[in-house]
Amino acid sequence: MLRVLVALKDALPCGAAFLDGYDVDVFRPGGPVGAQVAARTYDLVILEDGLEGGIEVVKAVDPRVDVIIIGGREDAEIEAIKSGAAAYLARPFEIEKLKEAVDKTAEFARMRREMAELEKEILEKYTFAGVVGRNPQMLDIFHFLRRIAPFYKTVTIMGETGSGKEEIAKALHAVSPYAKNPFIPLNCGGLAWQLIESEFFGHKKGAFTGAVSDKAGIFEAAGEGAVFLDEVGDLPLTFQPHLLRVLQDGEFRRVGSNVPLKARCKVIAATNRDLSGEVAAGRFREDLYFRLTPLTISLPPLRERKDDLPLLCRFILKKFCNRTGRNITGISRPAQTALMSYHWQGNVRELESVIEQTAMLCPATFIRLEDLPKNICSGTREKAFEMPSLEEHERAYVEKVLDGCGGNRSQAAKMLGISRRALQRRLEKYRNKACYAAVSGAAPDAAFGKDARTSQKRAPTAIK
Repeated sequence: MLRVLVALKDALPCGAAFLDGYDVDVFRPGGPVGAQVAARTYDLVILEDGLEGGIEVVKAVDPRVDVIIIGGREDAEIEAIKSGAAAYLARPFEIEKLKEAVDKTAEFARMRREMAELEKEILEKYTFAGVVGRNPQMLDIFHFLRRIAPFYKTVTIMGETGSGKEEIAKALHAVSPYAKNPFIPLNCGGLAWQLIESEFFGHKKGAFTGAVSDKAGIFEAAGEGAVFLDEVGDLPLTFQPHLLRVLQDGEFRRVGSNVPLKARCKVIAATNRDLSGEVAAGRFREDLYFRLTPLTISLPPLRERKDDLPLLCRFILKKFCNRTGRNITGISRPAQTALMSYHWQGNVRELESVIEQTAMLCPATFIRLEDLPKNICSGTREKAFEMPSLEEHERAYVEKVLDGCGGNRSQAAKMLGISRRALQRRLEKYRNKACYAAVSGAAPDAAFGKDARTSQKRAPTAIK
């Protein structure tokens, strides 16, 4: 049942009888309306314009509550809607108008609840230990993680910067039998070369200048948990034999100590480099490469899993709203189109930054196209400009059929469902356009977006 708070200076002539079927409270003047909203969760507040700070106070207490404003100015409706009101009624008004506004708001609230439940079910279905994905590549990775989690010792995750390598590492640790033990990340690319050995293996007091006390390194601190070596490809060549020794023998020594210690933790490495290429270039040891890669995971960039983008946006928005208390209910269709069209060179990390920045500055409860950063919107326009025309699609399809028929026009026409004469007319049209592009000096061929001479050379059976 919808909970309604009526907060008006004067009682309605009919009282609250028109709200039969709703759970109604009436605000008693003498205290702040925000305090009553905070004391109980309401779905709707019918609010006198300007009463106790107005809609700003109510939304500050609970940004999810719907508000219908009753005021004395007929020209204040646009201002009220911009401030977040669901509806505005100017006095005097018919009680039926208010009842209609309440019923409509209640229906929207019900639909929002149903949508929220549906989104929750979808997110739960396609969330694996905090990682969201329904793309086939991601589902294969989730299946692989489940298989190796009980027994893996060393695994390396490869993927572009920002693609979510650390999240995959955390997910692997979370579903392993050692999930209650520590997970210790270390960025290998951000270490001063003088401190690398100490960070990995620890040191004894007095081992070097500044070592004022004993310190455990990550291999010791992790115990039977896992260490995450991010950007392992950035490790200096001089230190790589030390890491190899740990992976090979399972032992290490603190700096300044001769006492061997057992390495009991799992090792999850990650890199955005091609390690085999680094080996060939002499920047990475081949024996360490083989020790790190008995199991590997190739994480796809976001541009290759665009079908995950709507889910990721909901997931990021949900986390942001839970953390900040903001009430951003969704993303408009034009904004979703812009997000889907963008290249996402920075992958999931860039997406998270864009969504959080936009949600923080968004003036409404819904992210619109104009709320997105300009580079996202301009990317959409560029993509739209580059889309091939219907005629280009047609020519590509005709050429494909002709190639499949070995250049036999009669057979191709039959497969296309047109007469041989109609096919001949299409080929003449394509050839004329290609010749025109070549004569006029135009770089792009009208049909394929390539040099005209290249098009003719590429499909000799199609255009004769």
